Amino acid sequence: MLALQKVEPEGTGYVLVDWLMVLAVVFGLLAVGAGYACLGLSRRAAEERRRREDLVQGITIRADGEQIRDFSPGAATLPGIEANASLFDVFSATLVDGREEALVALDILVDRGLPMRLLVSDQSGAPWELVGQPRGGELVITMHDASLMLTELRKSQRRISAREQALEEGMSERQVMSALLGSGAAIAWQRNGEGAIQWSAGTVASRLGQVLATQTTALIGARTAEQVPDDTGIIRSRLEILPTGEVEPLPLQIMEIPTGDGDIVGLATDATVAAQAERTLGRFVQTMTETFAHLTAGLAIFDRNQKLVLFNPAFAQLLQLDPAWLANRPSLRDIIDALRANQRIPETGDYHGWRKRLLSLFDNTERADLDEIWHLADGTNIKVLARPHPHRSLAFVFDDISDRIRLEQRYRQSIDLQEATLNRLQEGLAVFGADGRLRILNASFTQIFGIDTALLQPGMHVREIVRLIGDMTVETDLWDKVTTAVTADETRSPWAERLTLGSSRILRLRLAPLPGGDTMLVIADITDSERFAVALSERNSALESAEEMRTAVLDQISHRLRTPLNTIFGFGQLLNDPRFGSLTERQREYAAGILEASGQLLDTIDEVTDLASLQPGEAAETMREPTLDETVELARTLIEKRAGEAGVTLRTELAGGDVRVACDTGTLRQIAFNMAAGAVQRAAVGSTVRIVTTPPSGDGVTISVIEQLRDGVELTLDAEQSRSLPPAAAQQGRDTAASLEVTARMVEAQGGRFSYDPSTPSGTAGSGASRPGGASRQMSASAHLPLATAAIDDAEAMPLSRALPS
Repeated sequence: MLALQKVEPEGTGYVLVDWLMVLAVVFGLLAVGAGYACLGLSRRAAEERRRREDLVQGITIRADGEQIRDFSPGAATLPGIEANASLFDVFSATLVDGREEALVALDILVDRGLPMRLLVSDQSGAPWELVGQPRGGELVITMHDASLMLTELRKSQRRISAREQALEEGMSERQVMSALLGSGAAIAWQRNGEGAIQWSAGTVASRLGQVLATQTTALIGARTAEQVPDDTGIIRSRLEILPTGEVEPLPLQIMEIPTGDGDIVGLATDATVAAQAERTLGRFVQTMTETFAHLTAGLAIFDRNQKLVLFNPAFAQLLQLDPAWLANRPSLRDIIDALRANQRIPETGDYHGWRKRLLSLFDNTERADLDEIWHLADGTNIKVLARPHPHRSLAFVFDDISDRIRLEQRYRQSIDLQEATLNRLQEGLAVFGADGRLRILNASFTQIFGIDTALLQPGMHVREIVRLIGDMTVETDLWDKVTTAVTADETRSPWAERLTLGSSRILRLRLAPLPGGDTMLVIADITDSERFAVALSERNSALESAEEMRTAVLDQISHRLRTPLNTIFGFGQLLNDPRFGSLTERQREYAAGILEASGQLLDTIDEVTDLASLQPGEAAETMREPTLDETVELARTLIEKRAGEAGVTLRTELAGGDVRVACDTGTLRQIAFNMAAGAVQRAAVGSTVRIVTTPPSGDGVTISVIEQLRDGVELTLDAEQSRSLPPAAAQQGRDTAASLEVTARMVEAQGGRFSYDPSTPSGTAGSGASRPGGASRQMSASAHLPLATAAIDDAEAMPLSRALPS
């Protein structure tokens, strides 16, 4: 408070000033007090206004400690809210999410007065912002709708998560980049739009040495050539840098990627493997090009646009196309049209459809699969293949298989011929493989055993076949030997055995090993051969007996005829000798007749002896091929004297040359002698008998005897007609027929043909027999004999039974 003192002024003016100052101070103090009073009133009014707004807007609860004193109308929806109720009970019943945190924060607010701010949700799931703070002497707790706040909060959380993930990825990328650049596997750099290097790091290390980032960026910065990016926008190039202290450069693969702000990020890696692969590929392409140039098959590659990109000379030569025209890369359509003009495509009724089918291969090149044969008009056969090629292209291969098809046809014909030949063999044949299974079987095999062909099929094992036919033969144990020989692995040798069927037929089994482990089994039915062998044996015995008898007859002829004849001939000469006395003329004629008759009888005995000795012949002479002219001349010599006595002229007309007949000498002599002797006997007196040999023609030669029959000779061979003839004529006809029949059999036994032609003059009738006093007639007899040179080749004529080892 102010203390007033009385001061004596020195003058009146000074006293007035003092009082004015006092009044000013008093009024100032009053104004300050009034201001404080007004300020307190305004604060209480504002607080009351805020209290009313809180009670009206939203949910507001006022509490004294934990007891509720007042709340806004909106709080009436909270469960259990009422005056003097506990805040903890209300919020425990109201909140769901964040309830525990809200109760803890509320407890701290009540005890310590620390404000709280939480985001919670009620039982319906609605979000609320729960705010509590002390105000005056009470606690004010408000709840605001937090839907918008929750949405923004979630957006913020997503942004934060994205930032965290980006930060983590950036850290990972940085770690990966650091590890990559620090491992010696790559070099990275960054340069601006002007080409200046702004940053570089890393090294590239290989067996050729180590290249630093500075070496690489120095060359990158020195390059002035404009690099063209590829379809992905990356500029790719190749550099070779010499490592420090090395003599061989290290190839680097350069990739530069433009960024959106004008900078360029680059990366260099080791390209040693790629460079080696490129060099290897280059050598491979060169080798393939040289190889394709020497291929006999035509090769043509078409790109995705059906343009020819590669072909070899064989393609142009095989399809008769101009290589210069092909070098201009024509399309497949143009090539097909050119082939049609050159007639190098197969004949087809729908050419456009055929061409469309070929062009449709490019619709899906990955599944293109063409494999067909073109049969051209000139006989050429071309196999056409189409296969997928990289980058949606197609590769065509044209191969001339005409020779192959002809070989296949010949092979099929050979197989058919072999099968037909085997089926026509009389011997049964079966071939087994090294595994013991049947490979070849002919029809005679099943016919010999009398079983159905369907029971024996290729692929059957030898044991199965043995079970089918083993019981049909008497020698059943022999089939075990056959099975062992077919399936054995050791060295085998051919062998043969004899079998007897239950039907008493005799079989000969021969088994022979074949190349490759195969085995051939041959079954021959030798029943008839065995019978022939027995017959031949009996005949041989008979011939031996006949030979003994013939020898005895010759001895008897020589002894019984020649000895008396010599005596008669000797006494005849004595009678005709004048030294032993003179004879009358008639006696000399009788003596001359005795000598002449003795000479004729001696000649006849010699001829009979020669003829008897001709039949057996010598062993060596029997196998010798005779000379035809010599044989005919010999026969003429033997018959000439008899012909002269019969008044018949005997003449030979020989073809000449060294002609040999495929029969033994004795038989040929007998045939010629019989033909000549029969002709002389039948010939008329004064006629001529001609023995004619023709030159060889075809597979043989012909001996002909032409004679003029005398009167009274009858050639009728018919029994009924011979009865009507006189006895002498009938007997003579029968003798002539028998002589011809014997000669014919001898000729046919040697594989020849015998014929005779009794020519009948005009005016005669009947069988051709001559009538007494009728016209003269001629007769010709011919013997056609095979030549020795016409024998069939041994390899072809030899039967299978002789060709197989026994």
